[in-house]
Amino acid sequence: MSPPRSDRTDDGNCSNNNEGGVPDHEENKIVLKDDSVRHFKMKRTMRFKKLMKSYCELQNLDLYNTVFFCYARRLNPEQTPDELDMEDGDEIEALIGWPM
Repeated sequence: MSPPRSDRTDDGNCSNNNEGGVPDHEENKIVLKDDSVRHFKMKRTMRFKKLMKSYCELQNLDLYNTVFFCYARRLNPEQTPDELDMEDGDEIEALIGWPM
């Protein structure tokens, strides 16, 4: 008889405990800079379009006249923090009225 698996809970489901590693679902804090600094938490696999839309709604801005940059690179709404190797606390700049 084999010992019980440590990655299973009492109800038989697998746990996400990976012995001190970073869990798959860990969220990053992304800082969006403008006149005031706003902090957003997002999953590393979430597309930037959700953050961009939320930010523009909070600031009452037109999404199509606002451009977002990180480290002098323009962000594509379909990109994710994982794709850009972003880390906790990285900053995104929002430029309003930028020509498309």
